[in-house]
Amino acid sequence: MVDNSSRALPNARVRRVMSAIQDVMGLSGLATILRQAGLQRYTNALPPANSDPGLRASEYAALMQAIENYYGRGARGTLTRIGYAAFERLVAEKRLVALGYRLLFRFLPLQTRKLMVLRWLAHEISGAGGDVTVHLDDQHVQLVDHESDATTGRQRDTAICWETLGEIQEALKWGTGREYEVAEMNCRAKGDSTCRFEIGDPIG
Repeated sequence: MVDNSSRALPNARVRRVMSAIQDVMGLSGLATILRQAGLQRYTNALPPANSDPGLRASEYAALMQAIENYYGRGARGTLTRIGYAAFERLVAEKRLVALGYRLLFRFLPLQTRKLMVLRWLAHEISGAGGDVTVHLDDQHVQLVDHESDATTGRQRDTAICWETLGEIQEALKWGTGREYEVAEMNCRAKGDSTCRFEIGDPIG
């Protein structure tokens, strides 16, 4: 497996996730997580909202690990909510882009809307030099993260990309008006070559 620990993530991506952590955990909670992850330099000033490279993948993974350490078994739910908040931040920050999608979605079938909103999310997650793709296979939509920065240097028996899963769920809800089952079928933390998320049936 390729070592991507030194890959630099775009500042805007990291800023959205850190802001989402604050939305869910509060300002003091964010400060605690940053300290535990060794990222105290961001306590009083989050990364700028630009596409310049900043945080390394290994540091991003440390941020996710710090949340796991803090919440223990409750980490999954918290990270999923952070994913919801991160996509909400994306919509708020890119209002004109979001408005364009909203207007376009009025004339498109459901499956096309799912693909389009996930491709937008994939583009924002990957940043420069990243590789996140969306596929339609036998009527199942899949998002595949070939980098999966959150898993850098981390090994598990189960899938752990809950923040990304939350972003996918919120993106689908925003783009289609419906909630969907999303499952991480493969995860680099388990030794798989990619992190692959499969979009299931609508909930309810």
